[in-house]
Amino acid sequence: MIIPIILSIFAAVIGITGFVIIYYAVETRRQGFKIFRQKLEYFSSVVSIDENHITFRPRGRDINDGQLPNIGLTSREGSLVAGGPTSIVNGVITRKIISRTGCLGKSTKIRTSLFVYEDNPKINLDLDYSDVSFESELGILAGWHIPVDSNNWIIGIHGHRSYRTESMRFVPTLHRLGLNVLLSDYRNDLNAPVDKGGYHMFGLTEWRDLESAVKYCSDRGAQKIFLMGHSMGGAIVIKYLLESTTKSQIYGAILESPALNLNKIIGMKAEEIPLLPRGAEYPIKKLVSRMVNLRWEDLNYLSRSDELSTPILLIHSDADKTVPISISDSLANSRPDIVTYLRLGEAQHGAAWNVHKETVENDIKTFLSEKL
Repeated sequence: MIIPIILSIFAAVIGITGFVIIYYAVETRRQGFKIFRQKLEYFSSVVSIDENHITFRPRGRDINDGQLPNIGLTSREGSLVAGGPTSIVNGVITRKIISRTGCLGKSTKIRTSLFVYEDNPKINLDLDYSDVSFESELGILAGWHIPVDSNNWIIGIHGHRSYRTESMRFVPTLHRLGLNVLLSDYRNDLNAPVDKGGYHMFGLTEWRDLESAVKYCSDRGAQKIFLMGHSMGGAIVIKYLLESTTKSQIYGAILESPALNLNKIIGMKAEEIPLLPRGAEYPIKKLVSRMVNLRWEDLNYLSRSDELSTPILLIHSDADKTVPISISDSLANSRPDIVTYLRLGEAQHGAAWNVHKETVENDIKTFLSEKL
């Protein structure tokens, strides 16, 4: 009698474990790889605003992001850049207005933006730009070209489910250095060609779109080309530098919180899931690899770091809860000959500039100036 009961319990446990594995495999595919558009929500609201200051009642993540040293506040009617000291009274935040565009008034619904600038270079930065397009593997891709009278270019490559505005915070610095800036789309972006697989591939396929962007710059007289990749954009940059026959045109790469080993990222996330059986990430990853048609070892770009030759400025914070800083530590330790490492604290994922603006900009200036 005892043996059948034990077997029944064992079968039930196996069944529950199997369900958990399938559930988290589907969730991993959805959250990590599946293409969908993030719906922008405006949960916070303006309490008062004048020429110099804005007071707003934050909700959700805006409670913390609204206190960052440099942050954007955006609505459907306009946006502004907030900085300076933060005053908090009864949960209401007051910030100094650095610049603004459009119309924001009392009771306007707003949200914070780590990217700070959410429109276009002319509206936000008063910089002339052109809408450009170029041919890539899957079809026509688009971007913004912010011109200067120079043969030096830099390409901004945004992160996962993001947009070309992710690099806009850095454009004033890049522009002052005399660099043509190309903020480029890649496959599966809004209004870009969709890969038939229907997944974000963390560089495995997107690097070919970056190669096309490099060719676009080269065809327009670029003599020195630099790359700037954010998060998944950093993975795209590294995959490009490992695979492309045009990589000799690249004189330097700036990587911000780069997702260079998705295995480690998934492992970190698995540890945060309550009640997930120990070791369950292995069958979960196995199932995901079949769903998405990938090999996890191909997403560990650190294993090929010895093949890199391009100088790299690496920017990462030990407070990053999305991409563990140990990934950047590994790259910096394995390739000190080509990597300049700006290892910071306090900043969340992708927010190094927002917390350490002067330090980040000075290191970018130094890195690029030495190669121009």
